[in-house]
Amino acid sequence: MAEEKDIDQQKKYTDEDYRNFKKKLFSSTTPLEELEKICMTLTHQPTKEAQEILARFKQSDRAAEVHWLDMAMDEGQFHYLEPLDEQEERDYLALKVMQEIEDQLMELEAVYEKARVEALKMTIEHDAIRELGRRGEAPLDSESGLKDAETAAAAKLEKLQQKILLKEKTYDQIKAFIKCEKYKDVDPGVLRDVHFG
Repeated sequence: MAEEKDIDQQKKYTDEDYRNFKKKLFSSTTPLEELEKICMTLTHQPTKEAQEILARFKQSDRAAEVHWLDMAMDEGQFHYLEPLDEQEERDYLALKVMQEIEDQLMELEAVYEKARVEALKMTIEHDAIRELGRRGEAPLDSESGLKDAETAAAAKLEKLQQKILLKEKTYDQIKAFIKCEKYKDVDPGVLRDVHFG
């Protein structure tokens, strides 16, 4: 049996230790107390392997026995994502900026959609006014300004589309700047409420 190690001693586990953890986690004979201890130990290991083992265990039949597993996995991800050097800090902050851009994009897309619907409604109303004018049922001056309003609405939509496109390109460029493997496939949304330092 592998020697028990204090969970505060991060990064001290060998490949053999990880193999033993996996073997015990996926064994039907491992007592619940030992499952919980292994899960807690893995939670406090800031390694990709520890997080992958927990993720695989989460899909197993025995995962439900560890009632706090979801919280432990969140905590484990926190430990894993914590920046440990200057490059990791830069990449972590890049993810935070990407998360902020995602929020800005959602806001811009909502503004764009509202403006698009308003422009369409205005066009419908203007088409009706023009038709009434052609039939002589509306004063001739009722059509004045319609074209200017439609042009302004189209320009507003174009400007919003350009802002959205720039935000999307900025997001992609920031993602391309990320160098540390542990941050490359992280969903920036998971960092919404995580703060280091």
